[in-house]
Amino acid sequence: MTEWPGFSMQASSLGALFALGSAFCWALAAVLFRQIGESMSAIAMNLCKGVVAFACLGVLLIGNGYTVIDHLSMTALVISGLIGIALGDTLYFLTLVRLGPRLTLLGGTLIPVVTAVLAALLLGERGSVLGWLGLGMTLAGVSYVLWERLPRDEQRYAWRSGLFFGLLFVAANATAIILSKIGVSSMSAVQATFIRQFAALLGLAAWGVASGALLAWVRPLSNKALRRKMAIAAVIGAFLGTWLSIAALKYTDAGVASALNSTSPLFILPLTWFFLKESLTPGAVIGAVLAVSGIGIYFATL
Repeated sequence: MTEWPGFSMQASSLGALFALGSAFCWALAAVLFRQIGESMSAIAMNLCKGVVAFACLGVLLIGNGYTVIDHLSMTALVISGLIGIALGDTLYFLTLVRLGPRLTLLGGTLIPVVTAVLAALLLGERGSVLGWLGLGMTLAGVSYVLWERLPRDEQRYAWRSGLFFGLLFVAANATAIILSKIGVSSMSAVQATFIRQFAALLGLAAWGVASGALLAWVRPLSNKALRRKMAIAAVIGAFLGTWLSIAALKYTDAGVASALNSTSPLFILPLTWFFLKESLTPGAVIGAVLAVSGIGIYFATL
C-alpha cells in the first residue's frame, strides 16, 4: 500500500476526513448530552461517559500495545486527567446545560488561546505574529457571539453562571493540555488518553463514594431510554470523537488535524437548528466562522 504513488496525499486526505469526523462526533454528542442534562447532573454524566470511554479505549490499547513510562510522565498524565477530564468535563457539562451546545462548543475554541498563553509563560514557547493574530480572531468571534446572545434579565443568571463555568472549563482543559504535553512524549496518544481517563474515572468514583452521592448520580440510569441515550452519546463523543482525532494525527500533520478538529462550532449550527429548533442569526454564523478561522490560522503557523 505504501508503494502506491500519491499515497501520502491519500493518507493526508484520510487524516483530514478523520479530523472532520471527530469534530462532527463531538458536535452531535453535545446535542445528546444537552438533552441528557435535563435528567442527570453534570458530574453523573461525566462519570457515566467516563466508564464507556474507559472500556472503549481499553480495547484500542490492546491493539496498540502498552509502553512502560517514567514516574514524571505518569504523574503529569494522572494530574492532567483529574484536571482536564474529571474537573474539566464536569465543568463542560455544567456549561452545556446552561448555555447550550452552540455557545459551549464555541467557547471551547478559546482553549488553544489559553493554552498558547500558558505555553508561552510556562514552557517558553513563542508563536508567530500571524499565529497570535489568528488567536485574536478567535477571541473576537467568541466575544461577538456571546455579546449577541446576551439574554433578557430573567435568563441572565443562568447565562452568567454558564459563562463562569465555561471559563473554568477552558482554563482546566488548557492546563491539562500543558500537562499532557509533558507526559505524552514517551508513549502513544491512545495510551496517554487511557491513563488520563483512568485517573479521571478513579477521581470521580472516589468523590462519589466520599460524598455518599454515587448511587444518586447513577440512579437516573434506571430509565432504559436515558441509559440508551447516554451510551450512544458516550460512544459517539468520548470514544469515536477521541479515536478519530488520534487517527487524524497519525495520517496528517498535527496542525491540520488540530485545526479541522476545531470545526465543531460549525457542525453544531445545523445540528442545533434541526434537533433543538434553535434559530440561527447571521451574527452567530459569522462569529463561529471567525472563531474557527482564527484557530486554523494559528495551527497553520505551528
